[in-house]
Amino acid sequence: MVFPHLVTVLVEHVVVESCVLRITASTKDGTAAVYPGCGESSKRVHSRYGRRIADAPVGARPVLIELSVRRLFCDSSGCARVTFAEQVDGLTSRYGRRTPVLQRVIGALGVVLAARAVARLGLLLGIAVSRMTVLRAVMALPEPAWTGPRVLGWTSSRPGRAAGTAPS
Repeated sequence: MVFPHLVTVLVEHVVVESCVLRITASTKDGTAAVYPGCGESSKRVHSRYGRRIADAPVGARPVLIELSVRRLFCDSSGCARVTFAEQVDGLTSRYGRRTPVLQRVIGALGVVLAARAVARLGLLLGIAVSRMTVLRAVMALPEPAWTGPRVLGWTSSRPGRAAGTAPS
């Protein structure tokens, strides 16, 4: 499967326009969405709106997902929000314009290359990204887990000398 993160949405059209692979999709009606603020689920639809999300390129062609998402009512009495927009796991995030897959690719390239090099390489790969976006993606990565050393000291690699003894 080329797009495993599109399993949870209805794909309506896939077309190549101006060297861009454009996917038109919408979220499924009748499914409940959970509001992360209060944890309540809702099926009562307020409206729909469109989002444009960049995805990882396919065959050096940029992929643009035009996604129609639902805005739902929150029926919880203790919740301060009246409506909320649903998020699709593995595809959208709040205010995000890139899929998590593309964000991980940009972050991984940014760790091993300089930001300007990623921006130039991105043009060849089909990823339109600025150097500042690469830096933000790298800064958003979690810190690597550090472990303390088990043994402090030095050992000699010369035969006949005991480990940890100073040279004479």
